[in-house]
Amino acid sequence: MEDWSSRRLQKYYQSLHPLTREVHLLLNKSSVYSGRALERLSRAPFDGWNFQEIRKLKLQFYVPQWQQDEWDEQYAERDHMLEQANTKLEYYDWLDEKRREIEEEDLEVAPTVKGNINEFVCRIKQMVPTFREIEVEYGLDELEQDPGNNFFDTLLEPLLRLAPRIVHRTLGDKVSVKVPMDDISNLVCIDMDVYYMAPIAQLARRNAATLEHLCIKTGYSQRGSVFDLIKDADGDYVCYPRLRVLKLEKCSDSSPYRCPVYTSVVPFPILRILSLEGRYPFDDDVLFRGNAATLESLVLKTKHDDIARLIEFGVFTPTSHPKLQCVSIFYEKGYKRSQLPLYTDYLHVLLSIAPNVAVRSFPLGESWPDITSMVSLFSDYPNIQVLDLSDMFLPLWDTIALIKSLPLLSDLHSMTPYTIQLPANIKEKELPAYVLSKYAPMGQRFRCWHISKTSGPVTTIARCVLLLALICPNFDYCVPPEKEFSEYMDELERTINWDAFKDYAPRLQRFLFSN
Repeated sequence: MEDWSSRRLQKYYQSLHPLTREVHLLLNKSSVYSGRALERLSRAPFDGWNFQEIRKLKLQFYVPQWQQDEWDEQYAERDHMLEQANTKLEYYDWLDEKRREIEEEDLEVAPTVKGNINEFVCRIKQMVPTFREIEVEYGLDELEQDPGNNFFDTLLEPLLRLAPRIVHRTLGDKVSVKVPMDDISNLVCIDMDVYYMAPIAQLARRNAATLEHLCIKTGYSQRGSVFDLIKDADGDYVCYPRLRVLKLEKCSDSSPYRCPVYTSVVPFPILRILSLEGRYPFDDDVLFRGNAATLESLVLKTKHDDIARLIEFGVFTPTSHPKLQCVSIFYEKGYKRSQLPLYTDYLHVLLSIAPNVAVRSFPLGESWPDITSMVSLFSDYPNIQVLDLSDMFLPLWDTIALIKSLPLLSDLHSMTPYTIQLPANIKEKELPAYVLSKYAPMGQRFRCWHISKTSGPVTTIARCVLLLALICPNFDYCVPPEKEFSEYMDELERTINWDAFKDYAPRLQRFLFSN
């Protein structure tokens, strides 16, 4: 964007929707150290503009050319997941010479660094006085050249004082950041991609009254630190009266700390989204206590015996979670086919706790013994609206059986097989007429099919899609694998005009436009 004139840039800025405006600065860490970023920002075409509607500031630090692929893999789609980042105003502060600078300069922290960073943040605050969320991203090169994380420790302190939402991203798996907490208050979002749990737990407790979103990696050896979220150093319990989202990643039970039992504590009374990756760290139902009436989404990426413990604690009882809309169960590490009956039993329990629920993920895989038992499993819960079987190949006839057994199903995620197996005495060109006569109409609510992977040609996808469209009157959208999208669209048009489908072409044309 450096070749844009100030007028064009301002026109672009004014075209953005107020709720999706974002300032995105791509910076070299060394330029912040030396003050070059301040100089560039002072010359930027932003002076005199009205930034009153900007809500988000994103700082993305320099990633060298040789790591760009890894960076893209991690973050290419991230903007689509963020609440207010569908459109953004970008200002890039990097040149080819930066690649040489980061290699040549001594990046050790000097006494003037903190002053430079404070000046840098103050300048941003002058530009964007009303931003409410800060996101900081940086890559592996920053971690290697700053092993003590001094730069980011210094950067986070002024940032935490300026915005109530702080999101911290990194490509490093073993990163610890010293988070200042003495006088940081009124935060509403803490999303930290770090493993040093204790100070973040302390920061969370200090902001418990205002916190609405908490996402942290606890670290595999820091189970005791999870307890610090709900009990302070003096032994007093902590309540988060406004917390709606709680995500705990990398939880472990391999800690020397003895797990306390919190018999009467209700730390998260209005929780709506709970995501747990790793082991369930408590010996009671404390994470679920008091929020059964508010919980809307539950993600469990844990071992099957942890789910059994939660059932034993009385967390999941029939109709206990009236607002629960989504349940996700993921593979545990070392998952074996012999454990499949356990997961199906647990799914029965989880689906019984809410009247209307979407199964966002379930560890079926290619090891599922037979489609009849799978259809039977889900048909006991006809209110399922979304079913994610992304890791399972579903032949066409099994897909039809599944949709038929779930009258409210609107979205299905699965993989497609190599080919369509023809019924006895049915020729390929007779398939459309056969499917219509045997199954139509069905799946009145079915709208969208997400295909995560296919083992065969796109011809199979196109034919499966059109056959489903003949019998499911409201099915009008298919999401093929991204790398096959263009080829799929071409094949879809050819298949519609194929002799077997040409008599139905007018009713199938909608797929050429809906995709």
